[in-house]
Amino acid sequence: MARWHWVRRIAGRSRDLIVSATAFLVLANLTHFGISTEKELLQTNLRAQVGEKAVKAVSRLDAELNANVFLANGMVAHVVAHAGTVDATVQGALQALHQYGRHIRNIGIAPGNRISHVYPVEANQAAIGLYYPDNPLQWGAIKRAIETRMTVLAGPLPLRQGGIGLICRTPVFLADGRYWGVVSMVLDADDLFESVGLTDPFSDVNFAIRGKDGQGAAGEVFFGDPALFNDESIRIMLPIPGGYWELAASPKQGWKVAPSQLLWLEIGGIAASLLVALTLYGYQRGRQRIAVSEKRLRAFLDTTRDAVIVIDDKGIVLEFNPAAEAMFGYEASEMRGNSLNRLMTDEEAEVHDRYVASPQGGDARHMAKGREVLGRRRTGEVFPIEVTVGEALVSGKRLHVGVVRDISERKAFERRLLELATVDGMTGAFNRRAFVEAAETAFSLAKRHGRPLSLLMFDADHFKQVNDTFGHHVGDAVLGKLSRVVQDGLRATDLFGRLGGEEFGVLLPETNLDQAIEVADRLIAATRQASVETDDGREVRFTISVGIAEVTPDVRDVDVLMRHADGALYEAKQSG
Repeated sequence: MARWHWVRRIAGRSRDLIVSATAFLVLANLTHFGISTEKELLQTNLRAQVGEKAVKAVSRLDAELNANVFLANGMVAHVVAHAGTVDATVQGALQALHQYGRHIRNIGIAPGNRISHVYPVEANQAAIGLYYPDNPLQWGAIKRAIETRMTVLAGPLPLRQGGIGLICRTPVFLADGRYWGVVSMVLDADDLFESVGLTDPFSDVNFAIRGKDGQGAAGEVFFGDPALFNDESIRIMLPIPGGYWELAASPKQGWKVAPSQLLWLEIGGIAASLLVALTLYGYQRGRQRIAVSEKRLRAFLDTTRDAVIVIDDKGIVLEFNPAAEAMFGYEASEMRGNSLNRLMTDEEAEVHDRYVASPQGGDARHMAKGREVLGRRRTGEVFPIEVTVGEALVSGKRLHVGVVRDISERKAFERRLLELATVDGMTGAFNRRAFVEAAETAFSLAKRHGRPLSLLMFDADHFKQVNDTFGHHVGDAVLGKLSRVVQDGLRATDLFGRLGGEEFGVLLPETNLDQAIEVADRLIAATRQASVETDDGREVRFTISVGIAEVTPDVRDVDVLMRHADGALYEAKQSG
């Protein structure tokens, strides 16, 4: 009898050791998962913050570059409108473009590829008479612009007058298709990069750009540290006239997020798990130790930031920690003994019921890497969650331990990133890239089905004077007010976008030229009634000039349609 009693004692101790070891493994895995998830979340948030700043920088660069490209197109429209004749008005037109442009060092025209006029004349007289084919350093970009019939942005390259410059080459083709010459615009690269915040000494992000002469990833790095393209930096492609650049962004403090703190926290969590397991072993040895072990385990569940829910094979809730109570709005006493389905949408509950009813077999099924689903609060609100589930066999019963995280903020941030990529932050209108993409789709549909389509292009008159007189913050207020007035006067099917600077576009589906003129008249009248107030109480009024173009059989693509509208806008501004 004594021998059998000793055998039972050994078997009991072995069973207790197995139970304690299982508890340690479950808690250690939960601790490791929590620390890993926290580290991933911190790194994800850091990448999202850097990504948002990179998207803003690219958006600003795109707006600044395209504002000047559209000015060059205005010069093209002037030449085409005068059938290629260069008269006394051309110098005034160059001066006007230089005045209204951004970061422009000089601008000139070269009929027959020979420079005839340049502004400002001072310090640029030596360029007059230059024949581009005789200059190999400049002829390559001009030749590419002629062959593609599109603006080509060359550089950056050192300027004779000092500084670094970008050169826009815009070819001019007359109405009959003959090549006339080229419009060249030199931009101050240093001033451009400073204006969009790339050189801000207080920024916590380092930027670098490569793709000299529009060669993208194959081009050399011309701004920032080249090493940024060799690490984990966020990279965004920026289309430019005739090619593209690639921008890299990386945090100045690096990508690692407090690794030593997380390591010590994980070590502490594993140590705590071991302590709980040892306590659980003692619990099996006596009633007193059982109570201590339960308190320690409850402390772990009560202090973790993530919701922890334990269910059995039938989907019945066994444990529901305080974080779960805060997340879903139910008390633990309300959930224990009830189905997990009340925390799910009807669709998710149906899927869960099929899982519970399916044969379990001998395989442990789990969502170890996490899965995004929809949860439902007590109020009925549906929200996105990330669920990671592990399984453990305790006292012959299989338990499912779920760790739940509310990812509403992360999803909102992802939506914000998408909005930043398509919407102009100042006015709420589509940015240029999104506007052109949507316009190309609408143009294709109109062409395919033979439906009318018109385009309005307009800008705020004398906008530079508003900025110079009242300050850029008032200029920004004018653009915001102008955008709201225009959007209030459009249909839900109309497309409104900011093309650059103070220039905007409105695409009008199912609208012919006469109807488009009515819309333009209505918008002009509405803006005349609008105003903004300065800090000192003065009222600033503004007007707009509008150019209109309609899709006709000879308009082969959106680019031609925009050129026609831009030419009409230029004529409108010239005629007052």
